[in-house]
Amino acid sequence: MDTTNKINLDIFIPILVFYSISEKLPSILNLGYFSLGGVLVVFGSGVILYPIVKMMGIDPKTFLPSMMFNNSINLGFPLALFAFGEDALVMFISLSLVQVIGQFMIAPLMYGGETKLSKVFKNPVILATIFGLLFNYFDIHLPDVINISLKMMSQVSVPLVLFSLGARLVHIELRYWKLGLLGALLCPISGIIMALLAIYIFDYTQTQKALIVLFGALPPAVINAIMAEQYKKDSVLVASVVAIGNIFSLISIPIVLYFVL
Repeated sequence: MDTTNKINLDIFIPILVFYSISEKLPSILNLGYFSLGGVLVVFGSGVILYPIVKMMGIDPKTFLPSMMFNNSINLGFPLALFAFGEDALVMFISLSLVQVIGQFMIAPLMYGGETKLSKVFKNPVILATIFGLLFNYFDIHLPDVINISLKMMSQVSVPLVLFSLGARLVHIELRYWKLGLLGALLCPISGIIMALLAIYIFDYTQTQKALIVLFGALPPAVINAIMAEQYKKDSVLVASVVAIGNIFSLISIPIVLYFVL
């Protein structure tokens, strides 16, 4: 699936992001306002879990990134689309962008590496976001023949990420199942707590409230295991946290959807 994943992350998902922001989002002000809640969920989760992790003697650099950066693309996109519709997916993208940007800018620092802005701005999803915002702000629209093609290609991304998620989880080890189970519980709990705080602070619509709670309840992103391996931060442990977290989401996500719907 490596080639398929690369094609999806470099082509289809950026097209989905660009098309959604430039053509579907009513105003970038809505995007920025809603994204603040995403910032609170992502980074607030790390803040409230840090003392707990330290008290339990777990290395925060290894454990916390998986608690903060969730599976907003592989799992969040399909859930937002199928549970709330296409318009909700557009709003959910603004939350997912917070996670994606944090994943490439903050996570490397947490793992003990470094962040290069040049590398961040070469990321196709980031570039698609920038161009989408510019097109939205200046009310620029591509010809229909191009927009129809973009729409068709954007619709490839969601089914493909579902295959990607399943294929990736097949190869993840479950050696550290106790820490994995701990992460499976702490990740959605901390995320939902921060999502409720965001709802209390910001004046969101009912759909936005449901989406940000769903965002907070998502399990760890699969890419955490890849980055942990890259920065030599006990990738087997992180992979176990990711795997068990995603398996546990089969129970937690339906419960969350029951309440938010």
